[in-house]
Amino acid sequence: MKKRLFFILLGILLLTGCNKKIDYSKYSFTGASWVRDNGHDTETLALYADGRFGYSCACGNPVNDSDLCENYTYDDKNKEINLDCYAKGNDTITKIKVLKSTSDTLELDFNGEVRFFTKEEYYI
Repeated sequence: MKKRLFFILLGILLLTGCNKKIDYSKYSFTGASWVRDNGHDTETLALYADGRFGYSCACGNPVNDSDLCENYTYDDKNKEINLDCYAKGNDTITKIKVLKSTSDTLELDFNGEVRFFTKEEYYI
Protein backbone atom coordinates (compact mmCIF):
# COMPACT_ATOMS: atom_id res chain seq x y z
CA MET A 1 0.00 0.00 0.00
CA LYS A 2 2.84 2.41 0.83
CA LYS A 3 4.49 1.78 -2.56
CA ARG A 4 1.24 2.43 -4.36
CA LEU A 5 0.72 5.72 -2.50
CA PHE A 6 4.31 6.71 -3.21
CA PHE A 7 3.90 6.19 -6.96
CA ILE A 8 0.60 8.08 -7.03
CA LEU A 9 2.19 11.06 -5.27
CA LEU A 10 5.24 10.88 -7.52
CA GLY A 11 3.00 10.89 -10.60
CA ILE A 12 1.08 13.92 -9.37
CA LEU A 13 4.31 15.81 -8.68
CA LEU A 14 5.70 14.99 -12.11
CA LEU A 15 2.52 16.03 -13.89
CA THR A 16 2.19 19.34 -12.07
CA GLY A 17 5.88 20.13 -12.61
CA CYS A 18 5.62 19.56 -16.38
CA ASN A 19 2.79 22.05 -16.83
CA LYS A 20 4.70 24.97 -15.34
CA LYS A 21 5.17 27.68 -17.99
CA ILE A 22 7.78 30.40 -17.66
CA ASP A 23 7.11 33.81 -19.16
CA TYR A 24 9.66 36.58 -18.71
CA SER A 25 8.34 38.66 -21.61
CA LYS A 26 7.62 41.65 -19.36
CA TYR A 27 11.35 42.22 -18.82
CA SER A 28 13.25 44.42 -21.28
CA PHE A 29 16.17 41.98 -21.51
CA THR A 30 14.07 39.24 -23.16
CA GLY A 31 12.99 38.92 -26.78
CA ALA A 32 16.21 40.35 -28.18
CA SER A 33 19.76 39.44 -29.05
CA TRP A 34 22.31 41.44 -27.12
CA VAL A 35 25.80 42.04 -28.52
CA ARG A 36 29.06 43.36 -27.16
CA ASP A 37 32.56 43.80 -28.53
CA ASN A 38 35.03 42.33 -26.06
CA GLY A 39 38.05 43.73 -27.90
CA HIS A 40 38.84 40.46 -29.70
CA ASP A 41 35.46 39.21 -30.88
CA THR A 42 31.76 40.01 -30.82
CA GLU A 43 29.65 38.16 -28.27
CA THR A 44 25.93 37.51 -28.61
CA LEU A 45 23.70 36.89 -25.60
CA ALA A 46 20.11 35.64 -25.88
CA LEU A 47 17.68 35.51 -22.97
CA TYR A 48 14.41 34.13 -24.31
CA ALA A 49 11.08 34.94 -22.66
CA ASP A 50 10.44 31.21 -22.08
CA GLY A 51 13.61 30.79 -19.99
CA ARG A 52 16.00 29.52 -22.67
CA PHE A 53 19.51 30.93 -22.73
CA GLY A 54 22.41 31.21 -25.17
CA TYR A 55 25.76 33.04 -25.11
CA SER A 56 28.44 32.69 -27.79
CA CYS A 57 31.07 34.61 -29.68
CA ALA A 58 30.96 35.36 -33.41
CA CYS A 59 33.28 32.43 -34.04
CA GLY A 60 30.59 30.13 -32.61
CA ASN A 61 32.33 29.17 -29.38
CA PRO A 62 30.44 29.42 -26.09
CA VAL A 63 31.38 32.21 -23.67
CA ASN A 64 32.14 31.15 -20.07
CA ASP A 65 31.19 27.50 -20.73
CA SER A 66 27.68 28.72 -21.58
CA ASP A 67 27.08 25.61 -23.68
CA LEU A 68 26.64 23.78 -20.37
CA CYS A 69 23.62 25.97 -19.57
CA GLU A 70 20.42 25.91 -21.59
CA ASN A 71 17.87 27.61 -19.34
CA TYR A 72 17.65 30.35 -16.75
CA THR A 73 15.37 31.65 -14.05
CA TYR A 74 15.10 35.27 -13.06
CA ASP A 75 14.84 36.53 -9.49
CA ASP A 76 13.26 39.97 -9.80
CA LYS A 77 13.77 40.80 -6.12
CA ASN A 78 17.56 40.36 -6.33
CA LYS A 79 17.80 41.31 -10.02
CA GLU A 80 19.66 38.08 -10.70
CA ILE A 81 19.68 35.65 -13.63
CA ASN A 82 20.38 32.10 -12.44
CA LEU A 83 21.58 29.74 -15.13
CA ASP A 84 20.44 26.13 -15.10
CA CYS A 85 23.55 24.15 -16.05
CA TYR A 86 23.78 20.38 -16.40
CA ALA A 87 27.51 20.52 -15.61
CA LYS A 88 30.11 23.05 -14.48
CA GLY A 89 33.39 23.78 -16.19
CA ASN A 90 36.29 25.92 -15.00
CA ASP A 91 34.78 29.07 -16.53
CA THR A 92 31.09 28.41 -15.82
CA ILE A 93 29.24 31.38 -14.36
CA THR A 94 25.80 30.50 -13.02
CA LYS A 95 24.67 33.81 -11.49
CA ILE A 96 24.48 37.03 -13.47
CA LYS A 97 23.44 40.26 -11.77
CA VAL A 98 21.33 42.67 -13.84
CA LEU A 99 22.75 46.12 -13.10
CA LYS A 100 20.80 48.06 -15.73
CA SER A 101 18.28 47.06 -18.38
CA THR A 102 16.68 49.44 -20.89
CA SER A 103 15.09 48.86 -24.26
CA ASP A 104 18.48 49.37 -25.98
CA THR A 105 21.20 48.57 -23.42
CA LEU A 106 21.95 45.85 -20.94
CA GLU A 107 24.54 46.04 -18.17
CA LEU A 108 25.35 42.75 -16.43
CA ASP A 109 27.75 41.67 -13.70
CA PHE A 110 29.38 38.32 -14.47
CA ASN A 111 31.04 37.38 -11.18
CA GLY A 112 32.58 40.84 -10.71
CA GLU A 113 33.15 41.61 -14.39
CA VAL A 114 30.69 44.21 -15.68
CA ARG A 115 29.73 43.69 -19.32
CA PHE A 116 27.82 46.18 -21.47
CA PHE A 117 25.55 44.94 -24.27
CA THR A 118 23.48 46.69 -26.92
CA LYS A 119 20.39 45.35 -28.58
CA GLU A 120 20.93 43.76 -31.96
CA GLU A 121 18.76 45.05 -34.77
CA TYR A 122 16.66 41.90 -35.17
CA TYR A 123 14.51 40.34 -32.48
CA ILE A 124 14.43 36.69 -31.48
